[in-house]
Amino acid sequence: MKEAVMYKCECCGKAFNRERDAYECEFKHAKKLYANKLLNDGFDLGYIDYQCGFNWKLSESIKNVTKDNCFIIEHWQCCKKPAYRIVEIDEIGNIRLFGRGAWDGGYGAWVNVSDLKEPYPKEELYEYGKE
Repeated sequence: MKEAVMYKCECCGKAFNRERDAYECEFKHAKKLYANKLLNDGFDLGYIDYQCGFNWKLSESIKNVTKDNCFIIEHWQCCKKPAYRIVEIDEIGNIRLFGRGAWDGGYGAWVNVSDLKEPYPKEELYEYGKE
């Protein structure tokens, strides 16, 4: 019989063979929490990228985007209006967009930050049923 040593992430409980892997998992959880705190506090994607080290390749128009900006994602709910906003960032830097662009309720999905197109100001946010 051999004794086995495992290292457990204190955030999610996942077990690892190496201590550094458990620390990396905990670091990713902390990075996600920090990125979302910055997002919810109104910081722009450029600042979040700098602070969290996602190494996004942000265009000038996307660097200043905050959670208040909105985007057109035509193939979601066939909506040609800026109906989707950033609601969350994951531990590896993917962005979750969500909005109400059509009659069947809200829709959202995870996208790569490089998929973000032209941002619109919060005043142009479209929500189906509120026109």
